[in-house]
Amino acid sequence: MDDWIQAQLKAGLPALRGSVIAGTVALKQELLNELVAKWLAATGEPAGFPSGAPDLGPLLPFLKQASIRAETGTVLVDFHISI
Repeated sequence: MDDWIQAQLKAGLPALRGSVIAGTVALKQELLNELVAKWLAATGEPAGFPSGAPDLGPLLPFLKQASIRAETGTVLVDFHISI
C-alpha cells in the first residue's frame, strides 16, 4: 500500500483528481504537548522531525487555504485541499 501511495504522490494523485476536501482538525493541548515532547526527544531541536515522520511536502501544491486558530485547550486547523 505504501508503494501505491508513494507512486500516487509522485504522479500528482491522479486517482483522486477532481476531489475537494475541506475541514477542521481539532488538536487538544495534551496531544500537541506529547508530539512536541517526542520530537524534541528524537531530534534535540524544536524545528526538526524524527526520522520516519511522514513527508507531507508532495501534498503542499494541493493545499489551497489553511488557517490556525486557538480556543481554550485546543488548536483548530481549518484547511481546503483541491486535487
